Amino acid sequence: MQAWNILLVDDESDVHEVTRLALKHRRWRKRPFELTSLMSMKDAVALFESNKAPAFQVAIVDVVMEKEDAGLRLCEYIRAHCPSSLRIVLRTGQPGVAPEEHVLNEYDIDYYLAKSEATPDKLYSIIRACLRSSQDISTLLAFGRQLQSFCRALQEVTSVKDLLVFMAEALQFLELKHSIQTVFNYDLNAPNESNVWLAPRTSRRSSSEILEAMRKALATGKLMSIHSGADFGLPSTSFIIPFESTEQFDPDIKSADPDVIGARIPGALYFEIAAEVVSDKARRDIQSDAVLFLDNWRIAYATLLLQERYAKERMLREKMYFERVQGIAKMVTGVAHELNTPLGVANTANSMLVSLARDLTSAPPGAPEVAELIKDIEESCKLMTKNLARTQTLIKSFKQLSASQLSDQRGEYDIVEVVKDCVESSRPETKKHQVAVTVHSTSDKLIWDGYPSHLSQVILNMIQNVIRYAYPEGTGGKFDIRISETPAGYRMQFEDYGAGIAAEVEKNLFEPFVTSGRGKGGTGLGLAITRNIVTNLLGGAIAVQSRRGAGTKFTVDLPRVVPGEARKPEEGIGDDELMHKHR
Repeated sequence: MQAWNILLVDDESDVHEVTRLALKHRRWRKRPFELTSLMSMKDAVALFESNKAPAFQVAIVDVVMEKEDAGLRLCEYIRAHCPSSLRIVLRTGQPGVAPEEHVLNEYDIDYYLAKSEATPDKLYSIIRACLRSSQDISTLLAFGRQLQSFCRALQEVTSVKDLLVFMAEALQFLELKHSIQTVFNYDLNAPNESNVWLAPRTSRRSSSEILEAMRKALATGKLMSIHSGADFGLPSTSFIIPFESTEQFDPDIKSADPDVIGARIPGALYFEIAAEVVSDKARRDIQSDAVLFLDNWRIAYATLLLQERYAKERMLREKMYFERVQGIAKMVTGVAHELNTPLGVANTANSMLVSLARDLTSAPPGAPEVAELIKDIEESCKLMTKNLARTQTLIKSFKQLSASQLSDQRGEYDIVEVVKDCVESSRPETKKHQVAVTVHSTSDKLIWDGYPSHLSQVILNMIQNVIRYAYPEGTGGKFDIRISETPAGYRMQFEDYGAGIAAEVEKNLFEPFVTSGRGKGGTGLGLAITRNIVTNLLGGAIAVQSRRGAGTKFTVDLPRVVPGEARKPEEGIGDDELMHKHR
């Protein structure tokens, strides 16, 4: 057991011997005394300057040694160079040389003891008082250092990882204040012990032993209650407080990960009191501080998880908006290119009509070529009408889709028409990559109350996924979109017959940054955004089935009426104004 270190500086060898005998069988707080004997101030200073001196709690110093004031000079040195927790007892055989009142006032000495009054009991009483004072000062200094560290950690808490560092500081403060040993586990669901915190004074118990006791305490169902460690095979001086950290989730925020909203995360705090005998008041103080530690943890943990969720949600929303605008830019390029073909045919047909009309006008009545000219005119008119109609369809689809993409307006729409507009506007890209898209519907018109902008983004994301990942470059293939009614609303199935998805990717496919096409420009956010839109903004569900080499099928189920206040599309607002309003 560690002893109390006492420094005795006196030029009389008998003083050393009698002091050693007086303390030989004495104990304080079950610890013995270790006496270091030195004969002069010079020896004491040399010991301190050698950096080999033990951590003394009490120094007993004679006044008159090699010089009349050597002891007083040594007291000055100790106060200037040693820890302030070191207590000084000035012991003199010549009180007149160093009057008590003068010495206590001038030299910051704790006790003044005349050698003639130094009975073993009085000496022990004075040393005991000095030790108590030394411990109190050491504790206060340690509290101060710990508080500084605590405040520095608090300033840097911006994430759950930072919180772990901060709460480690809090645990050290708790240990220091109450002389306890602690183990903190903030997730007992974890499969291993990697998340167990052992505070600096490592517990005498093994981590697995404490973990097992924590889980048993949690199984009692008495959360935030103090359980005796003896109930679970641990010492009677140990205690366990099981708890649950519930992720506080703001219902106004549309989470990208709905499966963990309000998740209950179980944990426990173990503490073992170092002293064998502790007063009831001290025990209550320890338990009160332990409960306060856990309350602060639960609040801070839930708050930081929510902040991280906000940040994740903001990132997804920004990515959603970026992809919407980027999608429109791609469609503008694709539609502009696609329009060139029918407009070119219509322009050529128009030129032919002008030429044929001129020839018809100049031909003699009844001439054999008149019938042929009339037939050519009819063919040119058909070609021009057909390609102008094609141009009109492209412009209409693009106009409707771009307006809905830039607007968050809700209303009643034909879900089949929304899908077809997306397919039509994507046709330049699907044609370029030889992907044949076919829309199948159980009805020509299916009325849906929701947000076409968000639904359009889901459909366009699905089409882009097929273009990027389903078929090898230059081969192309089929892509079927099936729309049907269900008792609760509508089901859309997006099915390709291409490469499929690896099993290890499929199980986490809707998580952010999970992609099988990192080399094809994929960021891994597209399907995370799609899931967020379907489950949170549209109140539906999305699932995937895939087999390597046999294709992939996404199933999206939507309610007939999206949850929330139903609103009709704004009337009297032109397309340009609508696009400007939601820009």
